[in-house]
Amino acid sequence: MTYRNKIKIASFIVSSLLLSNFICTAQVENSINSIELPPLHLILDSALKNSPIIHSQQLLVNQNKVLTSIEKKSWSKLLSFNSNYSRGTNNTQIEGGLVQSYTNTLSNWYGVGLSLNIPLSSILNRKHNIENVKINYEIETSNLNQIRIELQKLITTLYMDINLKAKTLELRSDALIVSNIQFSYAEIKFKNSSIDITDFSKIHEINVQTKIFYEEAKRDYILSLSILEETAGIKLR
Repeated sequence: MTYRNKIKIASFIVSSLLLSNFICTAQVENSINSIELPPLHLILDSALKNSPIIHSQQLLVNQNKVLTSIEKKSWSKLLSFNSNYSRGTNNTQIEGGLVQSYTNTLSNWYGVGLSLNIPLSSILNRKHNIENVKINYEIETSNLNQIRIELQKLITTLYMDINLKAKTLELRSDALIVSNIQFSYAEIKFKNSSIDITDFSKIHEINVQTKIFYEEAKRDYILSLSILEETAGIKLR
């Protein structure tokens, strides 16, 4: 086999390895970068409707609203009613002559009484209780509004952070493709004794480090997606 044929075969092997490496890396990368985020305003709308944080605070607001309504209608607890019934016998003494005589006249009478008691202290306490539940309701409502504002800020920050991590992942992916090509070429040259073990080890170390950077970028990107999904109550994948 001539030297020229050896060069052609080596070039063909290198090209095949590079193409195979490029296709494999591109397939992995496309499976990750194929996620297209919806517009920010749609995610914000979803967060305000579906966020667990908003839902939990809304329950507190509803609870205090119900307590306020109940306290306003609790005036009947302040009323007390009393009734009575009575029955008796009437004795009558008759005086005359030397002998006194008595007659017993049985008389039945019935009495029914009804009284209404409204303690002053209870009235004052009721007013105080109503004010307390109203204040609690207003506080929880204010907290809900504040949570909505903070949630919008958080969602916006997460959205921008994901876009940044997506660009970082893309750059790491490009660097990995180049590094894999360089390593594949160095591996062939090492087998052909064109480079020594020292140079090959350096290229291999760079390739390993590039893969680590890529995996870290991929992890950060996926983690950011998960946080946004959990916070906004929306599925992005």
